Order: sequence, then structure tokens, then C-alpha cells
Amino acid sequence: MKIAGLDIATNTGWCIAEGQSFETGLFRNKSKSEAERNYNFRRWLWGFLKIKEIEFVAIEERIKGEMTKTEVDRFGRKSKKSISNDSAKATAAYLNGCAQEVCFSLSIPFVLVPVQTWRAAFNGGQKPAPGEDQKDVTRRICEMMKIDVKSKDAADAAGIAFWAQIHTKTERLQGAAGPLFEGEAA
Repeated sequence: MKIAGLDIATNTGWCIAEGQSFETGLFRNKSKSEAERNYNFRRWLWGFLKIKEIEFVAIEERIKGEMTKTEVDRFGRKSKKSISNDSAKATAAYLNGCAQEVCFSLSIPFVLVPVQTWRAAFNGGQKPAPGEDQKDVTRRICEMMKIDVKSKDAADAAGIAFWAQIHTKTERLQGAAGPLFEGEAA
């Protein structure tokens, strides 16, 4: 089954997972207006899903709350710093909705996966080293798995696609018993 993992933002990381094969990339959305950005994203995603013959899509669920980062000053004091803004969250939310709409219009099943869920499956609880963030951990794991990634966003998309492979296998295993147990045989 060809599965696409998407880390959606203005620059969207993508990964196609099929068995042990992972292909990754980054869609750079260069636009002059919101309307052009949204149009470019929809057009790219529609073509990407059709041309690559994607059968299932996993989309990183947008973060609804405030994102913070712990910083340590030169004296060792820790403080929380906001790393999100309303504009970035609004853009991510809108593009996330566009992705769902494109999948729906092409009748491609999709799932939204919280960042904590796919990272637990892919990163396995590894923590960032000093000066790193979670995206660095994900990229390092991709390198260990010999998944070629050119950006942190593509690495995240690989983690999302990896999680989706596990998710779809689990769904199939937990599905209905099938025709063997239908009718009088049941």
C-alpha cells in the first residue's frame, strides 16, 4: 500500500512509504498572497496524490495550543519561550483543511495524527541533545534507518508515514473477521 505522510506548513514535508521503501521531499510554496499560497498548495497536493497513486494519507494534526521551547541562559536558568504565532497557526490550520479536502475529493482515506502519537512510534522516546529539537531527533533516526531526507520537515513526514504504516496494519488486523464468519457459518 502506498502511504503518504504530510508535515503541512508553508513548506510541506512529504514522504511516500511502501513496504521498506521511503521517498521524501519538500514542497516549497513560494507565493505572493494567501490566495496564491492556498491555490498552489491544493494544486500541488492534488497532482502529487494522483501521479504517485497514493492509497492512504496521514496528516500531522495541527497544534491547537501554544508551542513553547525551553531555553537555558548562560547561567543555567531555564525559561519558556513562545515559538508559535497566530499567523503561523492560522496558515497551518487552513492548509491542513485544504489537504483533508483534496483527499476527500479524490476518495483517498486519510487520518489526522497528533505529533505526540507519531513521534512516540518513530522516535521511541529519544530526547534531543543540547541545542537540538525534536525535529533533529527525527532526522537522526531517518539517517539510522537509511531514509534519505533533505530537510527536517521531510524527516517529520517520514516519521508520520512510518506511523501510518503501523496504523493501517493494525486497522486491518483489528477489522471485521470477513466472509469466513458471515451468514450461517457464523
